[in-house]
Amino acid sequence: MGWDQVATILITVVLAVLTGTIHNNRRIDDVNRRFDDVHRRIDDLRADMNTRFAQVETQLRELRQELKEEMRQTRSLIQEALKARTP
Repeated sequence: MGWDQVATILITVVLAVLTGTIHNNRRIDDVNRRFDDVHRRIDDLRADMNTRFAQVETQLRELRQELKEEMRQTRSLIQEALKARTP
């Protein structure tokens, strides 16, 4: 085997490794982009869930206020009934 054959094989191997490395880096970039897309989607969902939780929290506060008012009214009615009952 002569030096010209060794050089040809060596150049072929180097080009194959270089091509494989470039292709692999491109694939890794694709995977990174997909991970970024997934992270962005999770952030969007998290923001949406936070908005929904805030809405539910507001509704629960309003309901609590309504229940308190109804309890006050019921208590007043019971007290009036008890006062009217006592001689």
